[in-house]
Amino acid sequence: MRQHCIVIDADASPSGYIAWYNHYAETSKIRTLRPAAKNERFGVQRMELLAIYFALRDNIAYIRALQKRSVKRQLVVAVRSDSKSTVEQLRGFAEIRDAMMRRIVSVIGKLMTRLGLTTIVFDHLQRAENIAGLMLERRRRKERERIEEALSTRRYPVLEYPGLLYCV
Repeated sequence: MRQHCIVIDADASPSGYIAWYNHYAETSKIRTLRPAAKNERFGVQRMELLAIYFALRDNIAYIRALQKRSVKRQLVVAVRSDSKSTVEQLRGFAEIRDAMMRRIVSVIGKLMTRLGLTTIVFDHLQRAENIAGLMLERRRRKERERIEEALSTRRYPVLEYPGLLYCV
């Protein structure tokens, strides 16, 4: 039996952005969520799990279409993340200590059962190889540049009083 493999990179930022990139379809998406609270104990891992959830959920229609087209092929979906602890939790190798993260993992499990015959594999990859992470870095850089440009071009009114100049 031949395999049909879809590879999806997922990444998240504690500032509230999640991204995924589907290598097979060459599609991607960046979503904005409520950011994790500063110094929240499991905030970064929750965001990483949500990135994986949305990567699967946003691609479910595409995966189902491939399932229908490839009757004799087994469909394998590889979801890759640069968070090793998140991947180990999804594989069942590491304990999930947070109730919210357990809920997210159970929703991912339900999503996987809805996909039926598809095999879903969770893999770890280096941060430099994660295209979704690179997309988030590019977006962060553009936002920072836009803010710096807005601050540098901002004009302050100058009030003139007899004998003095004041900048407001």
